[in-house]
Amino acid sequence: MGLIDIMVWVMIIAAASLFWRVRDYAEIARLFAQQYCNKHQLVFVSIARKQIHWQDTTQSRRFQFDYIMEFSTANDVLYEGVVSIYKGKLKAIDVPVYKVPDSI
Repeated sequence: MGLIDIMVWVMIIAAASLFWRVRDYAEIARLFAQQYCNKHQLVFVSIARKQIHWQDTTQSRRFQFDYIMEFSTANDVLYEGVVSIYKGKLKAIDVPVYKVPDSI
């Protein structure tokens, strides 16, 4: 087993680890989006990754994962918000102004 073989295996393991981390963050984003929708009496529709970008702070440098969250208030208008995950934790949920659902 030569150096090239070892390098290939290391790259395969790194790619698999990165894929696993991205999937884990997607599940975290889905969980927080569903909790947000339940709390505010909204209908959760879907979530999709928007972008992965570098977040540089004074303490650390890491990637931030942003997801588009689609939700509705009364099944007639679809809204889009952004769920941001940083270091595996919820950083922010930004939603546009939406019509408040009528209480029953």
